Amino acid sequence: MNSARHFALCFFGPIIMGAFYCAAVGLMWDWLDRHNISPLVTMLVGCLVVAIATRWFLRNMVAVTCPFCGGKSYEIQGRGNRFMCVTCGKDH
Repeated sequence: MNSARHFALCFFGPIIMGAFYCAAVGLMWDWLDRHNISPLVTMLVGCLVVAIATRWFLRNMVAVTCPFCGGKSYEIQGRGNRFMCVTCGKDH
């Protein structure tokens, strides 16, 4: 995967996963009401947690191909859309 695709995945991935979570809460709305659980609070808090977890997973588990050696590169902490190769150590 190149860095442009990784950026798009990290941008749209949490939004899509949050939407799936909200749809799941919508399907379980009556069950949540019967058990005295607020569906709107569940939807809000859960959507934020799912989006943050998805972003973390994509940053730490989905590798980008290094343009120098072809190895795996992962995003550098604190530097948006900058990657460091685990094979050659170069950042790009």
